[in-house]
Amino acid sequence: MPASLIHSLGRYDPPPDATREALVQRIEALLVLDGELREAGYAIHKDEDLYYAEVLPDIALYQILFESTEGIGRDMQLLLQLAIDRTVSTALAELETLGAVGELGPWAEEGARSINALHQWIAVVREQLKAYQGDRDGFLMECRQAFPDFVFSKRFPGCLDTFKGNLNDFVAVIVSALVSLADDMPECMEQPTTQACMKAFTAMSGYETSMEGDADRRDALTFQFAGKDGTIRILCEPHIKLHCSARAGDAEYYFHRIYFSSAEHAEFEGKTLIGHIGEHL
Repeated sequence: MPASLIHSLGRYDPPPDATREALVQRIEALLVLDGELREAGYAIHKDEDLYYAEVLPDIALYQILFESTEGIGRDMQLLLQLAIDRTVSTALAELETLGAVGELGPWAEEGARSINALHQWIAVVREQLKAYQGDRDGFLMECRQAFPDFVFSKRFPGCLDTFKGNLNDFVAVIVSALVSLADDMPECMEQPTTQACMKAFTAMSGYETSMEGDADRRDALTFQFAGKDGTIRILCEPHIKLHCSARAGDAEYYFHRIYFSSAEHAEFEGKTLIGHIGEHL
């Protein structure tokens, strides 16, 4: 059930006191957000009737895009044309049948589905991912959408088959742990030692997390990642322990792991590397 972004009619409907100056400011912010969303890999749609939406009283979007540049400027007009024209024309109702929907536009920022910042959309995608039911390939694809700052090793998606039982029974737990890794680990990395970092993360996330501690196991915990110039081998020794499933009534104690590296690597600046999710290695 993929989540979808759309330039919706509702978000292009101006309030009664809308002015051209206010519209220009909001378009500037919208263009910045559009760029951030695309850079993170998100596809964006537009309502099939969007060009005829009134963005100001008695002024339709197509007039702003292709006619007068008064108050908006030629450069911004061209950028807005590009942002709108390269979206896929779609009916909002069609996207609603697929999953969660985020709405983009210059107005109506307070709407229940309004997306005004990249982190808002990421939160929506992550929340929907917790309910994923499907195969391993689809789950990995949606994980990449939900965690744009994660890089997954070449063990994926195969390692997802190593869970004891059905992968779908563990999805909510996996996603919850990955959300904590994305949100909490940066603060924990400020601790003076690795042990203190692991302890802090365990306390913040609720997931027991530690280093391997056995030098003889380094090779088993070194994973291959696709770099710009070929394969790179990187040690992912820290691991989050996943001891339960999300299946109702399941009291079994599991030994699943998420092996990762939050250390800085020149090839993957600012990224968290995920070596393996599945059985204990």
